[in-house]
Amino acid sequence: MWEAVFKRYWQVAILKESPENTPYSLLLLIVVSVLFFIIIVLQWYLADIKQEFNPIVSTLSGLTLVFSYFVYTYVLLKINGKAARLLQTLTALLISHMIIHFFAFPLLIVTPILVDANLNQVLGFFIAILYLILTMLLTIWQFLVTVHIYKHALDVDYLSAVLGSFGLLACSILTVSFWQ
Repeated sequence: MWEAVFKRYWQVAILKESPENTPYSLLLLIVVSVLFFIIIVLQWYLADIKQEFNPIVSTLSGLTLVFSYFVYTYVLLKINGKAARLLQTLTALLISHMIIHFFAFPLLIVTPILVDANLNQVLGFFIAILYLILTMLLTIWQFLVTVHIYKHALDVDYLSAVLGSFGLLACSILTVSFWQ
């Protein structure tokens, strides 16, 4: 069963399926919200190469990030008269973003190694460019998935979905930076 659920959300993450064709389950949303929170906090821990990780601040930041996903998406759906789609939309957003965040783990794991490595300038430059490109590709993918999900959930055109996605991005950045 879990394999079928994952495959369905993988299709959403690669822009081949819409959130309306995903399971409508409060339990799934709760489980996914907890997993998303854990993954985000773990990635913040891995990204902290200065060893300044604060578990309390990170926990509060992660909780408010998940909460901001809920509130922002609810407001968007409510304004468009689609509030009944909240469960499926949030679940699709969180699972799709989780899938993309899993692809970021290798980058986060090699970051401390690369920082401490004694590389010549050419190799270091090449690795830095490759790292930057991979990071940008993951960021663009996550943004496109958000556009795709909002387009279908809100029944709007691409421009409106892009604007909604920029709103979620801004809300997320503001929420996380509040705690830093």
